[in-house]
Amino acid sequence: MEYSNNLAESRFQKKRIYNEFFLMLVVGFIISFYMLYSNSIIANPTLKASDTSKGILIFQGFYIGAALVAGWKALNRITPNVFLFLPIIGWVVYFVIKIFLSSVIGVFLLPIRLFLNIRKLYLLKK
Repeated sequence: MEYSNNLAESRFQKKRIYNEFFLMLVVGFIISFYMLYSNSIIANPTLKASDTSKGILIFQGFYIGAALVAGWKALNRITPNVFLFLPIIGWVVYFVIKIFLSSVIGVFLLPIRLFLNIRKLYLLKK
């Protein structure tokens, strides 16, 4: 009985980590696509980007997207439930501030969060 409970918990933990990685990938892809499009010849005919600068934009986009997700997850752990009773304008202000703080905090937390999640996956596979 305890073995099946541990197995279910292990599967839940793995699914949660893989979902977080997938979300980081999707948000990073969207931001990379936006950064490439806004700096492309399509958006600005006078701009000619080299392959190196495109690679840097792709890396920056993925890092910004993954950092945004990492910061958001970190802020979710410390957000009090008092925000559940805000009016609509309060929700707008709340989400704008939370996105800004997520992007700032996430830049520093992303490497730590990636390391801890990969380590947890490694330990769960054993």
